Amino acid sequence: MQYRKLGNTGLDVSVIGLGTEYLFSQNRNTVTSVINEAIDCGVNYFDIVFNISNYLNNISTGIKGKRDKIIMTGHLGSGEKNGKYYKTYKVKQCEEIFNKLLSKLNTNYIDIANLHNVRNEKEYNKVISPGGLLDYAIRLKEKGLARFIGISTHDVSVAKNVAKTGIIDVIMIQVNLANNKMPGRNDMLNTCSKEKIGLVAMKVFAGGKLLQRNRTVNIAAWRTGGMRLKKKIFQNY
Repeated sequence: MQYRKLGNTGLDVSVIGLGTEYLFSQNRNTVTSVINEAIDCGVNYFDIVFNISNYLNNISTGIKGKRDKIIMTGHLGSGEKNGKYYKTYKVKQCEEIFNKLLSKLNTNYIDIANLHNVRNEKEYNKVISPGGLLDYAIRLKEKGLARFIGISTHDVSVAKNVAKTGIIDVIMIQVNLANNKMPGRNDMLNTCSKEKIGLVAMKVFAGGKLLQRNRTVNIAAWRTGGMRLKKKIFQNY
């Protein structure tokens, strides 16, 4: 496994991380097996996207005794209602959710507290407003409950604005061949590089669409960061 510095955080992260969204519907044995295999192969970056009890219990079993080997991102704004996912930016609710996250994972800190799925400028302005979710994340960092602050978004303009704030340490956004020519994408990446913002690439295969063969695929905007595409994928590329 190769490792790289994650922006200015000083964290050495594996070039391949483990996104755990698809583990949500898997049984505990499968979750544990996947996590153990990933760690054995040198993967140390884990994105814990949900704060749903059964999912967290399974993740906790998988990482038991291995907390010092992994770097965990937990999501502020990803909640649970009646056993199902829902999104909230209400600080009081997010505080309760975060405390549950720490308890379920049997840890006293999260490496990266991530402002969850900030879809557009309207939501961005909401989370950065005084007394909002960003202020809560800053308090977590000051208390040592989170080492760094991140944000995930599907919007290139949001990511570029975030990179200029000097507050956010890590940005998670789509980076894949499907959005290589999307207006503003490379400018955003250059801004992250200039500002030494850690960049986590998600949907690197556009949600699996780029792994298709000999067919025309429709690639939704959420897989690219804002641009709908219809492309022919050939057998060899």
